[in-house]
Amino acid sequence: MNRKIFAVGDSHSRRCFENHDIIADSRVLFGYNKLDGKTAFKLPHHEKKLLKIIRALREKELIFCFGEVDVRLHIKYKHLQRGTSVKELIEATARRYISYVHNLRQQGYRIHVFNVVPTGDFTGAVAEKWKQSLNYPFTASHAERSLYTEMLNAAYADCCKEHDVPFIDIYKHLVDGDGRRRSELIFDFAHVDNSCADLVIKYHRFNNGG
Repeated sequence: MNRKIFAVGDSHSRRCFENHDIIADSRVLFGYNKLDGKTAFKLPHHEKKLLKIIRALREKELIFCFGEVDVRLHIKYKHLQRGTSVKELIEATARRYISYVHNLRQQGYRIHVFNVVPTGDFTGAVAEKWKQSLNYPFTASHAERSLYTEMLNAAYADCCKEHDVPFIDIYKHLVDGDGRRRSELIFDFAHVDNSCADLVIKYHRFNNGG
């Protein structure tokens, strides 16, 4: 608990920041990730779990990491289900998520929003077995997910600026010239590794702690 910066969020908050000297992921408080698989859009629905984490970290700088699950599963699914445009769904996700973060910051929580990480390739036997366990169909292609990620990050940036929420945008440092995850950062079919933490420290300024 000596570290001053903590990452809170879906599984990417763990892989991007685990075992780092300066940034810790919130599992150190609970031994597991209480928000694994949660979407940015529905984060307010999980307030009880979220507050149990961040109340213990009120004096820390917090990195919120949500959005990849929205990109991978829910945006295309809702687009097909409702006929709502992808653009509308992405903008609604950003507005809802950042407005909620803004409200938490008004309560004194020092939250910084982390960009959505580049989408994975989700190929191989382990990924295929994992796909079968999902509650939602895996419908978006890699090209679609990459586009949705870039669109959602742009929407995050706009909403963060509007609400004066610090936005950690290191996306360009996570992808290569083709917009794919940099090979040296890949952890598995879905995640990038904790090199993200070093990049965050290098390119983002925290008021207290980094």
